[in-house]
Amino acid sequence: MPARIQNRSDLYAETTIALPAEGIHEAELVGVEVFANTFGERVGLVFRLGDGTELMQSAAPGSPRGKLAELLRGLGGTEGTLDAARAAIGRHCRVAIRHGVAKSGKTYAGIEKTYG
Repeated sequence: MPARIQNRSDLYAETTIALPAEGIHEAELVGVEVFANTFGERVGLVFRLGDGTELMQSAAPGSPRGKLAELLRGLGGTEGTLDAARAAIGRHCRVAIRHGVAKSGKTYAGIEKTYG
């Protein structure tokens, strides 16, 4: 069974999950999840990498210049909306993964960009 990694989810639990390597990876958008956190409403794009690992990148919906719109443009979309995200499920792309370090000192993997 593939490991499922939510962006920064390892900040809140003890884990030994191996992060995907930094760089460009083949991927498919396999899901869209809506949730709220301290930053407000979020849309999580769930990508399955070529090795079966799933990685979520979340962003706020609605802004034409926001992270969600940027990620969806890389999948061939033109809007940063929830409907546009759902319409993109099943599309194959490449994703650029970069590691970051949270204030807690833990390392996480984030999707910086998508390429059609």
